[in-house]
Amino acid sequence: MGNVIDPQKIIDKFGAEILRLWVAAEDYTDDIRISDEILERLVEAYRRIRNTSRYILGNLNDFDAKKDLIPYAEMEEIDQWALYRLQALIERSRKAYENFQFHIVYYTLYNFCTVDLSSLYLDVLKDRLYTSGKASKSRRSAQSAMFIILDAMTRLLAPILTFTARRCGRACPPLKGRPPACT
Repeated sequence: MGNVIDPQKIIDKFGAEILRLWVAAEDYTDDIRISDEILERLVEAYRRIRNTSRYILGNLNDFDAKKDLIPYAEMEEIDQWALYRLQALIERSRKAYENFQFHIVYYTLYNFCTVDLSSLYLDVLKDRLYTSGKASKSRRSAQSAMFIILDAMTRLLAPILTFTARRCGRACPPLKGRPPACT
């Protein structure tokens, strides 16, 4: 009937991660659509998620979670706010996974990266990260929050963006005694 696209052609043009992201982003209870325009939008969404993760990783290069992690109660208020927003993301994503609503997981993660992180939290954080002393409590508070956020995002992304999550997971090694937001 001519109404299909060969998955190998999508993989060759956009990559396997974009194909996985498309599958996850589609609400299977409705008509499923695919086009180059839809895939291009997903490429941009993927870049946003990946670049947010890369930005966080770049700011964790001197951070050792085993010795530098600041307890939640001692963190700056904005870092606590970011972890509060993360907790809402985790709860919503887990519920969506339990109900096989992968499109909700995708949109929740994407919105978290674009609205909560890129447009607000990480933008406000730049000055503190770049001007505070390397071992200052203020900088370590920000790094602690970013470490917890990246760890949780990696776990939530793993079923959808397996290659990307694996790369992030290697750069952000597991932590024993994981903070509550990440369990």
